[in-house]
Amino acid sequence: MLKKYSVLFTALLTSAHLYANVPIESRALSQPIVDTTNLSTAGSNLNWDLIQKNQKLEEEVRKLRGQLEEHDNSIEQLKKELANRYTDLDQRLELLSQKIDPPEENTETENTTTTEAPKAETTTPSTTLPATPSTAPAKQDSTTQAPVVQPKPNNATTSNTNSQIELEKAAYTVALDAYKQGGAKKAIQPMQNFIKNHPNGIYVGNAYFWLAEFYLAAEPVDYKAAKQNYNIVVTRYPSSAKASRAMYQLYSISKEVDKNTALTNQYKAKLLNQYPQSEEAKFIQKK
Repeated sequence: MLKKYSVLFTALLTSAHLYANVPIESRALSQPIVDTTNLSTAGSNLNWDLIQKNQKLEEEVRKLRGQLEEHDNSIEQLKKELANRYTDLDQRLELLSQKIDPPEENTETENTTTTEAPKAETTTPSTTLPATPSTAPAKQDSTTQAPVVQPKPNNATTSNTNSQIELEKAAYTVALDAYKQGGAKKAIQPMQNFIKNHPNGIYVGNAYFWLAEFYLAAEPVDYKAAKQNYNIVVTRYPSSAKASRAMYQLYSISKEVDKNTALTNQYKAKLLNQYPQSEEAKFIQKK
C-alpha cells in the first residue's frame, strides 16, 4: 500500500516539474495584433496625398505668376497709352496755340508791311493820273482826282513763312510720333535731328523738353543728358510752356537722385519765384 502511494506521489512531483517549465503568456486577450502590411499601405497613401497637395500648390503658384505677368503687361500698356495721349494732347495744344498766336516772324512781316504803306500812298505815279476833263481846271484835277495806290502785300514772303512753319510743324510731329511708335529710346535721334534742322523754330523749346523726357524714360536712364536739356529749356526758353515743368524736373532729380540739398533748394526757390502760378509750384507748396 505504501509502495503504491509512493509511486503516485513521485508521478505527481514529476508532472509538476514539467508544467513549471512551460512559459506563461501575459498578453491581454483584448490587445490588437499589429499588421505590418496595413502600416506600409497607410504610409504610402500619406505620401501620395502629400505629393498631390504639392502638385496642386505648384499649379496655383504658376497660375498666380501668370496673372502677375498679365497685370504687369497691362500696366506697361496703360503707361504707354497714357504717355502717347499726353504727347498727343501736348502736340494739339501747341498747334492750337500757334493758330491763336501768330509766330513772331509773321508778326514782324506784317508790321513792316503796314509801316511801309503810308510811304507808298504819298508817291502817286504820273501814269495813274486820269485824263483831264474839259470842264474843269487841270490844276484842280491833279490835286483832287489823283487816285491813291494801295501797295500789294508781299504774298511771296508770307507764303514762304507759312510754308516754313508747316514744314517745322510736320517735322516736330514726326519726332513725337517716333516715340509713339518705338518708345523713348528710338525717339531720341529724331528729336535731335529736329533741333538740329530747326534751331530757331517755334517748337524748339518744347523739343528740348521732350528730348530730356526721352532720356529719363529710356533704358538705361541718362540723368546727365536729361539735366542738360532741362537746363536749356529754363535758361534759353524761360517763357516756354514747358519751362516750369523743366524746372520741376531739375528739382526732382537733384532731390531724389543727386541728393543735393543746396541745389534742390535753389531750384525750388527759382520755381516759386519765376512760375508762382504754375501747377508745379502749387504742388511743391503743398508738400
